[in-house]
Amino acid sequence: MWPHDRQVRRGAAIVAVTTGGAALVLWGWQAFGPRSAVFAFLVVWVPMTWLGTVSRVAQPRLPASYHQLRGFERDGRIYERVGVRAAKRLLRRGPFAFFNPHLHLPAERTPEHLARLEQRMDGAEASHAVLFVATLGVVVHAAARGWWTAAALTLVFDVVMNGYPVMLQRYNRALLRRRYPTTSTGAVDRSETDTLTR
Repeated sequence: MWPHDRQVRRGAAIVAVTTGGAALVLWGWQAFGPRSAVFAFLVVWVPMTWLGTVSRVAQPRLPASYHQLRGFERDGRIYERVGVRAAKRLLRRGPFAFFNPHLHLPAERTPEHLARLEQRMDGAEASHAVLFVATLGVVVHAAARGWWTAAALTLVFDVVMNGYPVMLQRYNRALLRRRYPTTSTGAVDRSETDTLTR
C-alpha cells in the first residue's frame, strides 16, 4: 500500500469515528436526556474511543516533566491502595484490551524495546489524562445546571475510564523501572516474572 493510500484510509477512519461518535452522543442526549446515566456514560466513553482511534495517527503528548514519576509513586503502593491492580486485571481482559494492544512486555527485553514500551505507556497516559481533564468540564457544567446526579455519574465514569488508566500507566512504569533494570552491557534481568503484564 502506498503511503498516500494509507493516509487516506487513516483520514477516512478518523472522519467515520468522529461522525459516528458525534451521532451517538446526540442520540443519547435526545433519547435519554442530558441528566441520564446513559448520556453520562456516552459522554465519557465516546471521546475515549474517538481519541483511541485518532491517537493511532496523531498521539497526544504532554511535557516530559508531567510523566516524571514522583518519589511517592515509585514503589507503587499508593496506587495499589486505591485498587489499581483490580483495574489492571479488568483492563487486560475482554473488550478493554482492544484499546491498548501494544502495552505488553516485549519478547526481547532489551533497553531499546523497554524504552519503546515506556514511550507507548506515556502516550496512553497522555490520552487519558487529556480526556480526564476535559471531561471535568462536563461535570462542572452539569453541576452548574443543578444536574447533580448527572454530574456525579459523569465523574464516576471519568474516574473509571480515564482516571484509573492514568494511574495504571504510572504504576506500570514504576514497576517496569524496578523490575527490569538494565545492566552496563544493556542486558535485562529475565529472572523476574511477567508481573507487569498481569
